[in-house]
Amino acid sequence: MNKSQKNKIAAEMLKAIAHPIRISIVELLANSGQMNVTEIFNALDIKQAIASHQLNTLKNRGVLNSEREGKKTYYSIKHPNIITAVNLLLKI
Repeated sequence: MNKSQKNKIAAEMLKAIAHPIRISIVELLANSGQMNVTEIFNALDIKQAIASHQLNTLKNRGVLNSEREGKKTYYSIKHPNIITAVNLLLKI
């Protein structure tokens, strides 16, 4: 992968994170390891549809992993450096 491709992927990840709810999801998963959509929308006190939409955005842009277990899908941070990046941004 060349530098231009890496920069494009990084830009997509930053765009994905650039929303208050998505930042909250990253923080929540950083502290919890993995959670399903029900646990996430309850923890953040948001509607299920909003949580699902935001999780799909994060997953499709390479920020989150998802793993299906029966009827539930569990989400986790794909790259530990994402947590570091969000924490650094929150300190500004």
